[in-house]
Amino acid sequence: MTSSMTFSMTSALRTSIALLLLATAPAALAYQWVKPNDAGARVRVALSQDDVAACERVGDATATTTDRVLGVPRVKDVVVGELTALAQNRAAEMGGDTVVAEGPVSHGTQRFAVYRCGG
Repeated sequence: MTSSMTFSMTSALRTSIALLLLATAPAALAYQWVKPNDAGARVRVALSQDDVAACERVGDATATTTDRVLGVPRVKDVVVGELTALAQNRAAEMGGDTVVAEGPVSHGTQRFAVYRCGG
């Protein structure tokens, strides 16, 4: 095999890999990889601190997920969904039944307060 054939095959392989990455990147950016487990699915997501005013605070949960794929930012709603699912799962482990976000998402991380509301 000549060096020009080797170069051509290597170049073709690189091009194929690049095209594959470009074709699959949008799906990877939009796909929600993390889902609530059975216990986490029973944890309510409150929209504000007012929604948990009568509840007992159990603690805090910090959730982290990948916010970029191949250097490209993932869809914000997908990242928020994964962070919320992680917080719900952690709240269930802590004996809580409600979570409320305590701030914005920053670099794929968000802090949640965990409450036991009993309902």
